[in-house]
Amino acid sequence: MTTTIRIRSVTLTSVWLISCSLAQDKPAQPFAKFPRPVADYLKRIHSGTETSAGELAFRTDYPGGFTAWQSDARKKLTDLLGLDRMQLELDKHQPSVRLEAPVREDGYQRQLGGIETEPGVTIPFWLLTPSHNSKLLRPLAICVHGHDSDGWNTYAGVYRDDNHRNTTRAKDGDIGVQSVKRGFVTLVPATRGLAAAVSIPDLQGRHGRRDCRAQLIHCLLAGRTAVGERVWDTQRLLDWALRDLPGIDPTKVVLTGNSGGGVLTVYVAALDERIASAVPSCSFTSYTSSTGFIFHCDCCLVPRAQVELGDLSDIGALTAPRPMLAVNGRMDGLHSFPDVEAAMSHVRSIYAAAGAKNQFRHEWGPSGHKFYPDIMWPFLESAVK
Repeated sequence: MTTTIRIRSVTLTSVWLISCSLAQDKPAQPFAKFPRPVADYLKRIHSGTETSAGELAFRTDYPGGFTAWQSDARKKLTDLLGLDRMQLELDKHQPSVRLEAPVREDGYQRQLGGIETEPGVTIPFWLLTPSHNSKLLRPLAICVHGHDSDGWNTYAGVYRDDNHRNTTRAKDGDIGVQSVKRGFVTLVPATRGLAAAVSIPDLQGRHGRRDCRAQLIHCLLAGRTAVGERVWDTQRLLDWALRDLPGIDPTKVVLTGNSGGGVLTVYVAALDERIASAVPSCSFTSYTSSTGFIFHCDCCLVPRAQVELGDLSDIGALTAPRPMLAVNGRMDGLHSFPDVEAAMSHVRSIYAAAGAKNQFRHEWGPSGHKFYPDIMWPFLESAVK
């Protein structure tokens, strides 16, 4: 029986707040250089990232050690994301899921679904299932996209036309299809505020004609964050999958995403221990460069995170001791080679403090802002064996 899913569709226009290119041949040069008065101001307000850091940034002499720090930092992160408030507001809401009839593809079947994560908010998703039968429980992969109004379709191999197909495959962007063909039951949800299907329209261009920023502003006024809403949606989808999907091994759940989807991967993995292994792609670095340049889109803003918690590298390290692989592109103009290296060194030190130094890896892909299947899939497949 086919159930119709009604999905609101609006236009998404969003770009990363980035204007400078990475000069790989001059690593000593700052990623972005501000005029002197501005540079001094930024160094002063962001100095915590280089000296004392945030109040809950990891330190080796934290009372109670890594375990106590992880518990305290997770509680603070949950609060800063607005998830505590959402839990109170939505305590009585029971998410409902509807699935359409499956469509057979080459080696797998694809179903359109929708999950109402809060009243009136339905997140569309694709469920991809391997066609061949297996007596063993299967691993589950969740693939979350970034700033692409049609990203959930792109990841799932649902194309507008031949050009969309060819462009996606040229940059290995059909990550959901890759996943299901490797034996993972795969969920590819639309990301709230980034997919056209679940965005707040930026009426009259008040927020720079960027729907993702419109979402952020509405969230901040309501005591939420855009990232928090995206984490909430991902966790509600995972709740449903582990409860209702047959044949899933709950100990073998992996999460990945590129760009803004990689940022979401970092936050979900940091908070949710059901994620057995995570691969954030072309996204995991510090909040700012050494000179104060902000790397991520402003819709990724978490107010007071730097002051009360620490750097994004501290947050990502909350995933320890579970396996994490961070991948960045050497030619990715959105991020800085030395700043990424410094952030990853910090993550390694926290994993070592957790007694899991071999569970974190960082790799550089040879080109730009994209997935690197040859790097990520061996890591994920090893993690779920």
